[in-house]
Amino acid sequence: MDTMKSKFYVAVIAIVVFAIYLLLVWLIRLSTGMLPIEDGIFGVFKEHDFIIAFVVVGFVILARSRQKRKEKK
Repeated sequence: MDTMKSKFYVAVIAIVVFAIYLLLVWLIRLSTGMLPIEDGIFGVFKEHDFIIAFVVVGFVILARSRQKRKEKK
């Protein structure tokens, strides 16, 4: 039961980080007047934005798992 709860929290964290990253990209582009983007998804995001978002999520999850390992020692 504990591992399922832990995996659920990791999934929630991943979704939240992904959403926050995309929101920040949208706000930055909106404030600089770079919207709409041609051939962009929803006129806002390029494909590389999603790739970078997944990399950011990976780093956050990696940092969280390392922190948990240090706490267990």
